[in-house]
Amino acid sequence: MRGPLLVVRVSPNGLGRDRWGFAVGRRLAPLAHDRNRVRRRLREAARQAGGEQGRDIIVVAREGALTAPVAELAAELRRLLRRASKGGAPGERRFAGDAEVAGQEQKQEGDR
Repeated sequence: MRGPLLVVRVSPNGLGRDRWGFAVGRRLAPLAHDRNRVRRRLREAARQAGGEQGRDIIVVAREGALTAPVAELAAELRRLLRRASKGGAPGERRFAGDAEVAGQEQKQEGDR
């Protein structure tokens, strides 16, 4: 799922709890302390977004995330996670391990 501040990838993990990963590129923030500051704010936004549903969630910061307040990051993250749980936007590619892969496997079984 792609938003103006964040890109979120979600995949089920079968553990009953969420696992989070945060990525802030060097191109976005060349200095390590700036990347770490954004990561800390993303972790707080994830804590505020809440929800333990057994998913692996990868959050990638986009340019607007550098200056956005934590409350705005949390709202964006909640919106993207809600959209991901509904199956995503029409025509949007899904993270490996989701229905796209399952559909390919079913197609292969039908060809045999």
